[in-house]
Amino acid sequence: MARSHPVVLVGGSGFVGSAVRDRARTSGRQVIVVDRRPPSDGTEFHQLELLTDPPELPDGRVVLLAGNSDPRSAHPWRLVLDNALTTARLLPALAGKDVTLVSSAEVYGTASPPLAEHTAGELPLDDAALADWCEKAIQLARNPCPPWIAAALCRELAEADPSGRWVYGLAKRAQELLVASVVPANRLTIFRAANLFGRGQDRVVARVTRRALVGLPIRVTDSVRTFVAASDLADAVLRDDVAGLVNAGTGKLRLIDLAKLVLDELDLDVPVQVVPSPADDSSGELDVKPFLRMLDVVEDEHLHSTLRTFVRYLANEAEPHLQPLPVVIPPLPFAPDVVAARSAAALQTGVLKSGGPLTTRLTELLAARLELTDEQTLLATASGTAALRLAVLAVAGSASPGQVAVLPSFTFVATAEAIAQLGYRLRFCDVDPKTWTLDPDCLETALSQGDVSLVVAVDTLGAPADYPAVRTICNRYGVRLVADSAAALGSMSNGLPVGTQADAHSFSMSFAKVVSAAGAGGFVVIPTDRLHKLVRPIDWTRSSLLGEVHAAAAVDLVEHLDVLVERRQRVAEAYAELAPLAVPQEVRAGDQHAWVHWVARFPDRDRLAAELGRRGIGTKPYYAPVLHREDWHGLAEPSVELPVTEALADEVLALPMSSELNPADAERVVCAVLRIMQSGDR
Repeated sequence: MARSHPVVLVGGSGFVGSAVRDRARTSGRQVIVVDRRPPSDGTEFHQLELLTDPPELPDGRVVLLAGNSDPRSAHPWRLVLDNALTTARLLPALAGKDVTLVSSAEVYGTASPPLAEHTAGELPLDDAALADWCEKAIQLARNPCPPWIAAALCRELAEADPSGRWVYGLAKRAQELLVASVVPANRLTIFRAANLFGRGQDRVVARVTRRALVGLPIRVTDSVRTFVAASDLADAVLRDDVAGLVNAGTGKLRLIDLAKLVLDELDLDVPVQVVPSPADDSSGELDVKPFLRMLDVVEDEHLHSTLRTFVRYLANEAEPHLQPLPVVIPPLPFAPDVVAARSAAALQTGVLKSGGPLTTRLTELLAARLELTDEQTLLATASGTAALRLAVLAVAGSASPGQVAVLPSFTFVATAEAIAQLGYRLRFCDVDPKTWTLDPDCLETALSQGDVSLVVAVDTLGAPADYPAVRTICNRYGVRLVADSAAALGSMSNGLPVGTQADAHSFSMSFAKVVSAAGAGGFVVIPTDRLHKLVRPIDWTRSSLLGEVHAAAAVDLVEHLDVLVERRQRVAEAYAELAPLAVPQEVRAGDQHAWVHWVARFPDRDRLAAELGRRGIGTKPYYAPVLHREDWHGLAEPSVELPVTEALADEVLALPMSSELNPADAERVVCAVLRIMQSGDR
């Protein structure tokens, strides 16, 4: 093929695509990027959503880079979707073209080293079974395949490995078989890439270097890995004289030696901890001689040189080019096909209002999760604010003239708005300096005036209020206690689920919560014998209850609530490495945080937030402004001094938290925070 023909990079806006674009500019090659998002450098761009758009490509040699390279995905079936099914959609456009596919050494699975190109992979499915699956993928891919259409078939392949460990390898091998089904061997090149490193990649080399730069102990397994720089892979991809299967790597290194190389290049002395390799670890030792001859470089010597260059880049680059991390990432559905089918059934049958099969199922699941008895009733609501209004109305009613409600100032504004809407005059209290929940001493002072008829405690950001103390004080004064537990689904108080500690509890299922009802929703727990208060003489539940379509999304997530909470817990544990320089929110002994948000006090919050933003890391000052600083136009008592709340208002900052993140994402944030704070100390 003539060098004048363009190279069409499918998925060219990603990590490897960026390296290929850089090399193409150096060599004068014309490159066209085909992707769902444009490249950052102004390269010619054709937008294409592989799963749904007509599979059409510009003329030129195709380099297939699109896919998901996270072998530890929270949703393994999406690895199949992003790698194999997207390729099945593209097959008609690949026929008759020269194609280069960037695959992965993961396709070898548990095969014994050295892993040469002729080595048969050892995966949970053999090639014959994978070919059968590929045929079904080709049939499905003849029409648009959004996730809710393709999920069932993708789960079929992912569930071949219940551990999830080898799903990525299965998806990449399926991708190889799919491309080979339409591209002749003499026109097809497949690079099985080893562990890649380079600008924009967040894998082992980058992680070891980042930890070293901020003085955190480096943890590595006792393993050997083959590595390749993205720039070297890019050089190989741009060649026109290669066909067949090639392992892409320039040398292997024991991970303990990688840590030593990084520390030597940075001239740092940081502890290195060797941890056992997991039982499902792959060998990572590739035979890369053909690739070395292609690049005309010396094994290991070239690898060490490129590794050191990358380490220096990370040391000098304040803002590495990585994917942004928003402060809030709503939970993705586990089974979007099931959610879509349930939603469509509700729309088709017209059974849309509360009381249908989905809202009934949701209330049953939630009631079981909260360990409710017949003495409590749970209602799914349109929002957390609606839930709070119903909670107050059920146990305290709307206010009579002059009645006062006590609540913390450190909470979301909707807490106060719902209470004010019911006629209560607001009296703000301070919070505990460790848990940031309603301070019992301040509450005692607030109730001693004798004019309070309602207390609203808040499970702040997912941390349970001090219910034993708050309940005791409310009982002493004969005051009703309502809990704004908006963020507390998944929280535990003294070993019990939050939901029965107050007279009534309200919860939210908005987009940021552990469980989201398609971005909205909530639920309320009230005493069963108070249910009549909500419907007579005025029906407060009208237009306040959740509909079937929103319940479809919530049921999918509630069915996996333990998984969602556990993922957030692992992210929170990774953030614990910030403890020396930040003061995070705590929970009382015996309680469990739901980790809707991870928030800490930072001495120079605004500078930190700005610097993190420049690195693509989202933050938010929860809560700002605090409520007693607001002008309530006579609905609240005059502002008083609340020293803990005042300090929190000026110092707290939320870092990214979601069940869609993993500990490696959190570690990236930790290292960015430490690097910024350490630079400010100098």
